[in-house]
Amino acid sequence: MNLLICLITYNRLAYTQRTLDNLKKTIDIPHYLVVVDNDSSDGTREWLEKNGPQDSLILNPINFYPGKATNIGWELGIAQYSPTHLMRLDNDMNFSPGWATKAAEYFEAIPPLGQLGLDFTALDTFNGNQDYLTEMGGKTVNMWPGNVGGVCIVPRKLYDSGLRWNEGFWSHDGGPKPTAQEDVKFSFAVHKLGFIYGHATEKLAWTFADESNRHEYPEYYQKTLKERGYV
Repeated sequence: MNLLICLITYNRLAYTQRTLDNLKKTIDIPHYLVVVDNDSSDGTREWLEKNGPQDSLILNPINFYPGKATNIGWELGIAQYSPTHLMRLDNDMNFSPGWATKAAEYFEAIPPLGQLGLDFTALDTFNGNQDYLTEMGGKTVNMWPGNVGGVCIVPRKLYDSGLRWNEGFWSHDGGPKPTAQEDVKFSFAVHKLGFIYGHATEKLAWTFADESNRHEYPEYYQKTLKERGYV
């Protein structure tokens, strides 16, 4: 696996630094890192320009939200590099040592796998329903809770077949539930191409951002949760 990683940043500088430090210490395969900043205003852009470990840096003029930002990063990375797989990464993640080699094993064992979710938190938090398990070649993925979410890996061939993240802004129609966001639509698009998707059942990565530390960036979470329709 030659992995193109697109890290999306929007403020939370300390989280970005923590994610990048952990990524550097744990990745064990050939990779190329593109960082796409969505118009941060807290010094993130300046730090990335001066100290960032990325191979390429894209500074968006406005917050394009994760979907469009990922499309921009993947397009640039594919033009400059020859990846076999593409990854979207949020700036609040921890990784287990050797996670990338283990992720590659999922794609080798499960040929129809089109999207592998890496955030174990999705399974750990909701006690992933065992009815959604798919096993092949000694590897098991869990489709609970019905889509993979943002932090994931897909084969390059799906991108070549037209797979893209939805570029719409987050919205809320005023109903009891938030409108389907780009991560839900992306998993459905993977399925329409004839591939399966699911979370890794091994703890490869997990978010360190949750309700216990939202006080560290209150403005970020207030804005994000409101725009996603959760409050």
